[in-house]
Amino acid sequence: MHHIYTTSAFIISSTPHGESGKFLLIFTENFGMIGALAQGIRLNKSKLRYHIQDFDYTNISIVRGKEVWRLTGAHEIENKVKPNILHIKILKLLKRLLHGEEKNEKLFEIIETLYKADIKEKDYNSVECLTVLRILSTLGYIRNTEKLNIFLENNSINEDIIKNMNENKSKIIRVINTALKESQL
Repeated sequence: MHHIYTTSAFIISSTPHGESGKFLLIFTENFGMIGALAQGIRLNKSKLRYHIQDFDYTNISIVRGKEVWRLTGAHEIENKVKPNILHIKILKLLKRLLHGEEKNEKLFEIIETLYKADIKEKDYNSVECLTVLRILSTLGYIRNTEKLNIFLENNSINEDIIKNMNENKSKIIRVINTALKESQL
């Protein structure tokens, strides 16, 4: 008998698989980035189809099959946030940066904080820079210097950190671009 794992997850992308299934790319709290097969999810009678949408933050249940993970269930998270353009950009970046299964609690916490934060649309660019900086630092592409420490010491997103980001945005963008260029991503 297979063990069922339940974990919080972000649905990064999905592609049709077979007649009624989908292959999902999922960033999970417990396993990192995984691929999972969701059989029958495209059928009208499927109960999972409304809980598993691209860019959603949700709780999933999965089973390790012979060759691939299989989705067995999904459960809504309380106070579910509807993904916005900022969330979508960050999850697409994760798709580029992460390859293979590797648990990364700090990275998951960064994305979770982004989804839970109440961000005004006028601050999207600043929060995007902040989040990308944190992701690249967590993955080892950016060295934590004294100047960057204010942005990297914790994962909070508040008015003070956004204000500080606005004041230093051009320098931060240079750091991010240099890291991406050197990583050849």
